[in-house]
Order: sequence, then C-alpha cells, then structure tokens
Amino acid sequence: MNPTPTPAHPRAPHLRLSLLSAVLLLAAAPAASAQSTQVISGGSAVTAALKAGADVNTAQANLTKAQAANRAAQADPATLVAGKLNAKNAETLAQAQVRAAKLAAIQNAIGAYNALLEAQENVELQTLQTQVDQKAAQVAQVKLGIGNATVLDVQNAQNTLSGSRQTLADARAQVNLAAAKLGTLTGLGSAVRAGSVITAPKLGVSLSTLQNNLGGLSSLVSAANDLSSAQLSVKLADNDFTPARTLQDARTALANAQRAADTASKNAQQTLASAYQGAQNAAELLVVAQSREAAAQKTYTQDAARLKSGTISAVELQGTQLTLKKAQFSRLQAQNNLTEALAALSVAAGQNLTGLGGTL
Repeated sequence: MNPTPTPAHPRAPHLRLSLLSAVLLLAAAPAASAQSTQVISGGSAVTAALKAGADVNTAQANLTKAQAANRAAQADPATLVAGKLNAKNAETLAQAQVRAAKLAAIQNAIGAYNALLEAQENVELQTLQTQVDQKAAQVAQVKLGIGNATVLDVQNAQNTLSGSRQTLADARAQVNLAAAKLGTLTGLGSAVRAGSVITAPKLGVSLSTLQNNLGGLSSLVSAANDLSSAQLSVKLADNDFTPARTLQDARTALANAQRAADTASKNAQQTLASAYQGAQNAAELLVVAQSREAAAQKTYTQDAARLKSGTISAVELQGTQLTLKKAQFSRLQAQNNLTEALAALSVAAGQNLTGLGGTL
C-alpha cells in the first residue's frame, strides 16, 4: 500500500502571505515615520513652551502658595503689620517672577525654533552647494580629458566636493540636535520640525515709554519690597519706647535699601537701553538683507533668461542659483535675529513685545 503523497511545501501559501505582509509593512514604514513628524509654527512652539516649561510651572505654583499665605495673613488678626507687609510683598514678587519666567520661556522657545528653522534651511543650502561642487568636479574631469585642466585641478575640485559633502552631513545632524532641544522645551518630542519663519512685529513703543514702565521687573519688585520693609522698620522704631540703637540700625538699613533700589533701577535702565538698540539694529539689518535678496533674485531671473537665449551655460545659472540661496539664508538669519532681539527686549522691559504668547 503506497502512502499518500505529501506536498513538497505545504506551508508555501502562508510563507508567501508573510513575505507580502513584510513588504507592505516596510513600504508603510516611511509613511508612518513621516506622519509622526510634527511641523509647528513659531507661535505653536511658544504656546507649548509656556505650558510645558518647568520654570513657568514652578513660578506659578509659588504664586499660588504666596497668594494663599497673603490671604491668611491679612485675615488673621494676630498677624502684626510687619507680617502682613511681608506676605503682601511675597505675593507681589511671586507675580513678577511668574511674568519673568514666562518671558524667559518665550525667549528660549523663539531661539530654539529659529535654530531649528535655520538648521533645516542650511541643509537645503548645503545640498545645493554640494550639487554645484559636484558639477565643478565633473567639469574638471572633462577638461582633464581634453587637456584643458591638470590632475591637480581635478584633485582640488574633488577635495572641495568632499568638504561640501561633510558639511552637508553635519548640517543634517544639526537638524536633529536642534529638534531635540526644541522638543524638550515644548514637550512635543524630537520629531518636531519648524514651519515658516516668525514674522516680527514692528517695534511701535518708544524707549522712554518702556523705561517708565519697568516697575514690574522682578529685580525692581524685590528691591522695592526690601525698601518698603526697611521703611516700616524705621517707622516702628521711631518712638520713645524703642532703644535709640535700634532706630539707628533701622535707618542704616533703610539707606542701604534705598541705594540698592537705585542701583537696581539704573541697571534695569541700562539693560533696557542696550536691548532696545539691539532691536533697532536688527530691524535695520533685516532691510539690508532683504535688499540683497531682491538683487540676487533679479540676477537669477536675468540669468535664467540668458540661459534660454544661449548666452550662458547651465553651470553658470546653477552658480547664480547658489548665490540666491545664500542671500535667502542670510535674510532668514536676519529675520530670526530680529525676533530674538525683540524677545531679549521683552525680558529687559518686563512685557511681551514679540507678538507671540499673548499678554502675560
């Protein structure tokens, strides 16, 4: 009795199905990776940073604590005047520290966002630079073949191309580093990518106006609190039943507190003036960068027409394209410098002048 023949590969259909599934999974992997990348705007980055910032959340918690302590002190008939003043001052300082933490978070988020955007744009620039250098190396090789270049010319072109490729590889790595930093600040993860450039608002407030509204800075609030406490100490000691030495010490402390407050005010004024000048300079440099970009764009348009008419080569047009790309990158950097200057000015002024993050 002959046994029933056994198929040579009984699991072949399942094997083919498994292979097909694997192919489909591999094909879907890039799409899934692309979907996981989150492209955000500068405004979204700032909003997320304000929400996720550890310093902001800590300052907010301290404010809540100070507010509760102040309410309790003011409502407690057993709390003396000095205790009530200290509790009130603590709440005022906590409010200033929340605002300072938010302004710092905005500044950091703008800086990290701009760094990522520049890193992304630099990859495009270095990609074009590599293409130009690769074409130059090819031209040198052709010229060598017809006796119109030396071996050294070809070697120099190859060396330049190798350098460009290394610069491009480094530029790509910088994107990942910048994304990780922005992702940490915003809590959005390292797959984040920057979208469009931040449009900086026009600085429509004068320096004198900002100088007259510096009272909310945490450094000035702290100095003012110390001054008010020293003033109260003098008031409480200025009587017939307090030792003269105590009054003298209180007056010395008051004089010291006044000098400290004056110094804090002068430092704040100087820092503000410097930041204001920096913002004005950044705005002027942006105009220059925009003008240079416009000139480079005009040259590229003209060279594109010349290529069509046959008066220049495609290699020459590629060089003009690279010049335009560099001008565009410089303009991007100038725009970013302006937004960062406004963020620094916001920190110095104690109020948000960036146009992002809303009113604090």
